[in-house]
Amino acid sequence: MELFANAIQGLSVGALAFCAGAVFVAAVIRGFTGFGSSLMWVPSLSLVLPPVAVVPITFLLEAAASMHLLPSVRKQSDWPSLWRIWLGAAVGVPAGLYIISVVPADVTRAAVAVTVIAAASLLWRGVRLKAVFNGAQVTLVGGAAGLLTGSVGIPGPPVFLYFLSAPLDIAVSRASIITFLLGAGVLGSIFAAVQGLLGVDSLVRAAMLLPLVLGGNYLGAHAFGRADPERARRGALVVLMTIGAVLLGRVIYTAG
Repeated sequence: MELFANAIQGLSVGALAFCAGAVFVAAVIRGFTGFGSSLMWVPSLSLVLPPVAVVPITFLLEAAASMHLLPSVRKQSDWPSLWRIWLGAAVGVPAGLYIISVVPADVTRAAVAVTVIAAASLLWRGVRLKAVFNGAQVTLVGGAAGLLTGSVGIPGPPVFLYFLSAPLDIAVSRASIITFLLGAGVLGSIFAAVQGLLGVDSLVRAAMLLPLVLGGNYLGAHAFGRADPERARRGALVVLMTIGAVLLGRVIYTAG
C-alpha cells in the first residue's frame, strides 16, 4: 500500500481518472491500428506528470502491449527491416535519454507536442514511398526513432511513417510496427534503468495501468478486420493532433 500511495502522491482523483481514460483509449487504438499508444500516452500523461517520469512508464507499457499482440503478428512482420531499425534505435536511445535528463520539462513537453502534431499531419496527408528503403536508409530510420524514444518517449513517428508510406500490405505494416514497438520498449526500459530514470514509482504506475492497456489492446485487436482501418486511423490522428495542440498550448500558457 505504501508503494501505491507514493506512486499516486500529489495526483487528484480527476487526474488519475484522466490518466486511466487516456491510457485505455490509446490501447484500443493501438490494438486496432498497431500504433498510436505512445503518441497519446506521453502527451496525455505529461499533462499531470513531468515527462522524465512519463517516459519510463511508456517504455514498459509499450513492451507489454506489443508482447500481448506479438503471437498474432509475428509471421507477418518485415523482419529484415526490423533488425536494421532496432540496430539504429540502439544507438539513438542513449542520446535521447541524455537529452531528457538535462533539458527542462517544458522544453521536452513542447518537443512532444510538436512531434505529435507533425507526425500526425504527415500521416494524415498519406505520404507514400515508391519503393522500400535500402539497409542504410532503414538503419537511419531506426536511429531517428531511437532519438525520439529516449528524449520524448515517442519511439514511433519515423518508423510509422516508413511502414505506412512504403509499398507494403497494410497487414504487414501493422505487424511490423507492433513488433518494432516491442523492441523499442525493451531497449528504452533497459537504458532508462541504467541511467536511473526507471525507479520503483515507474514500475508501480505501469503495473497499475497495465490491465487497462491489455483490455484496450484486446478490444482493438478484436475489431481489426471488422471495420474500416483507414477510418479508424484518421480518427486516431485527429485525437493525436488535438492532444498535441492542448499540450503545446499548456507550455505556451505556462511560459507566459
